[in-house]
Amino acid sequence: MSANSPDAPPGSPRYALNRAIVDLCRNPNARALIANKAEFFAAYPLSAEERQALLDAKWRRLLELGVLPNLVYRYYMLHGLAPETFPAAIAASSPN
Repeated sequence: MSANSPDAPPGSPRYALNRAIVDLCRNPNARALIANKAEFFAAYPLSAEERQALLDAKWRRLLELGVLPNLVYRYYMLHGLAPETFPAAIAASSPN
């Protein structure tokens, strides 16, 4: 379903992507769910590109797709990565 279809929910076309990350981060078992994030994210109406960026942990691509920076950071941290490595991880995935 595209954002312009009559069945699409009102609001931002990035809502489902941001909502998926918020729901994962708020889940009491979030760290355990990271191991099977494909199953968790299957419940959300995401595009193939959005889903792949989540599953492959493509930090920069998530930002480009419209995920709020604080949510990308929280998702990064759920993967057990050190906070001080976040800026370098974003820069490393830059399309330069």
